[in-house]
Amino acid sequence: MGIIRPEQKYLIHLLSSVLHDAQPQSPRSHLDWEKLHRQSVRHGVANMVFYGLNRLDADGQPPQDVMEKFRKEYKRAMAKEATQHIAVDQLLRSFEENGIACMPLKGCLIKYLYPKPDMRLMADIDIFFKTEQAEKVKQTMQGQGYTVKHQGGNHDVHYREPYMNIEMHRRLISENSPYSGYLDKTWDRAVLKPGCKYTYQLSCEDFYIYLLIHLTKHYAGGGTGIRSFMDIWVYRRRYKDEMDWDYIEAELDKVSLREFAENICGLGEVWFGSRQSNALYEEMTEYIFSSGAYGTRKHSIISSPGIRADKKILPSKHAYWMKLFFPPVEILKNPYPFLTARPFLLPACWVLRGVKCLLFKRRHMFHTIYNVYAVSGKDIARMKKLHQKAGILK
Repeated sequence: MGIIRPEQKYLIHLLSSVLHDAQPQSPRSHLDWEKLHRQSVRHGVANMVFYGLNRLDADGQPPQDVMEKFRKEYKRAMAKEATQHIAVDQLLRSFEENGIACMPLKGCLIKYLYPKPDMRLMADIDIFFKTEQAEKVKQTMQGQGYTVKHQGGNHDVHYREPYMNIEMHRRLISENSPYSGYLDKTWDRAVLKPGCKYTYQLSCEDFYIYLLIHLTKHYAGGGTGIRSFMDIWVYRRRYKDEMDWDYIEAELDKVSLREFAENICGLGEVWFGSRQSNALYEEMTEYIFSSGAYGTRKHSIISSPGIRADKKILPSKHAYWMKLFFPPVEILKNPYPFLTARPFLLPACWVLRGVKCLLFKRRHMFHTIYNVYAVSGKDIARMKKLHQKAGILK
């Protein structure tokens, strides 16, 4: 892994100062402000960083053109949060009126634990629902002005202008995940929200465990960004003294995540608390910064079960390419639902999918091919070693 750059350290310092409602220090050395802005945007925290920068003396602030970029992110986040807040309230009321069991997830709840809810930017609104009510959900959302962008698989996607992207989750994680057995029992742990008949919530402990599993899924896949770790830190700060830690530790042992959870929290304390860093936390920090908010294709490829350091690298790359270009029928059932009844049409779907990629996603397709080609055995071994040290792989 590389060296943590001054811009990355200062980005964390600014976020920490906002969380603690403290005056940030001016940067001690010359910073590349454009790079700081790019990193902030890449991790989905530029709007929050603006709060910290705005407290600096004029001499310590970025050049005016860069400051304006941060200000635009701040204004955009303010408008987006206000729109999302109203729309989610309307949607949940509509679900109540129509007898649809649902459970808001992640950012919908966590944003209220930040100093201001607009600080916690949300690209999507995530809501858990029961599969048997899928058609009722679709009709209700169409009545609210949403159109279906994607239907099937783990979640359906509904969209309404200007930026209401709702992910309605049938499952909280894919069936092939090592955590699917645990999260498949989420409805058994759910309780009705006070004053509601159909809107559910998890206990503080169970929601915390869900957040940790969700972070782990992304971290061990393509990677995840600063915001996911900040969510955990903010949640712990609010509920640490109220939660049953014996229960949490016992549940984390069931999914073999206790050690990694301790390192997630330890890294959060390095960034936003007073804990001293160490070699593992420095390496994790570099990996997180290189991932961006939603991970990278290269990290995803390196973490793929088909790409293994203990196998010959070229044959495993060829196998990955074959699965990428000729996915099995189970994967293509989502974009092509007719395959459920007519699986013999799979080769035609491969051709149709290939033509679409060439016409509309050519750059992305060739970028993916290059990333697979560029992955080395050393990359895979280094990633595996980091995950082992962090407590994900045994």
